[in-house]
Amino acid sequence: MKSVLKLTALIFAAIAVQSAMPIPVAAASVSQLVPHKALYRLSLKGVPGTNDVAAVGGQMAFEWRDACDGWAINQRNLMILESAEGMRSSVDSTMTTWEAKDGSSFRFIVNKDFGAGGGEALEGRAQRSPSGSATANFTAPGEVEMELPADVMFPSQHTIALLKKMAAGEKFFSASLFDGSEFEPAGFVSAAIGLEIVPEGEEEPLISGPYWPVRLAFYGPENKTESPDYELAVDLHENGIARRLEIHFKEFTVDVALQRLERLPPGSC
Repeated sequence: MKSVLKLTALIFAAIAVQSAMPIPVAAASVSQLVPHKALYRLSLKGVPGTNDVAAVGGQMAFEWRDACDGWAINQRNLMILESAEGMRSSVDSTMTTWEAKDGSSFRFIVNKDFGAGGGEALEGRAQRSPSGSATANFTAPGEVEMELPADVMFPSQHTIALLKKMAAGEKFFSASLFDGSEFEPAGFVSAAIGLEIVPEGEEEPLISGPYWPVRLAFYGPENKTESPDYELAVDLHENGIARRLEIHFKEFTVDVALQRLERLPPGSC
C-alpha cells in the first residue's frame, strides 16, 4: 500500500499542472485568462479488482492566479485508500509554485504526509540561463543541483504548448517536464489529444463551452520502458478549466469529479 500512496502524491502534482490551465486554446491574451478555484471529489472508478485497494476517497483543491509576471498555483490533495481488509491509509500533500511567464524561472514548495508512512518536504527553484541550459536547485530535502535537458518545460510552459497543439488540431505532443514534485530531474510526458466535444445542458457558465479529452502518459527519469509510470485523462475546456479527470494506476483507476468552481478576480498589475 505504501508504494501506491507515494505514487499517488506524485500524480497529484501532475494533476494540478494540467488542470490549472493558464491560457485558453483559442488565444494567448491576458485579458482572456480565467483565474479560478476548484474543488474535486475522489472515488474509485468501477469495481475493485484483484489488487488490495477496495475503496478510494478524498478531495483535490487548487487555486490558480495571474501573478502579473508569473503564474501562481496553490493546491492541496488528500487521498484516502481502503484495503479489502478494511485498513485505511492516506496521502495529504500541498504544493505552492510560481513560474515566470517567460519560462526563465520556476519556484516550488511541496509537502507530503503519508500518515504512519512518514512524509517528505521538497523546496527549490529551476532556472533557464540566457544560453538555453537549465538546472534545478533543491534546498530541501538537501542542497542539490540537477542538470535538466535543454528543451525541458516547466508546468505552465508545457500547458501553453499543449493548448497550442490542441488549437492547431494536432493529436500528439511529447516533451520533457520538470515540476518539482519529486526529488529527481525532469521526466517525460506524452499527450494524445481527442476530438472537440460540446456539452449539452450544462448550467455552469465556466464549463458550458467545448472541451477536449486529453490522455497524458508520465514517465519518470529512470523509466526506459514503453510502459508509463501512470496516466492521467483530463477533459479540458478552452477557458482552461478541467471538468473531469481520471488517474490511471496499473491496478485501479481514480475518478476526480468537479464539485465546486469559483472565478477569481484578474490580477491587478
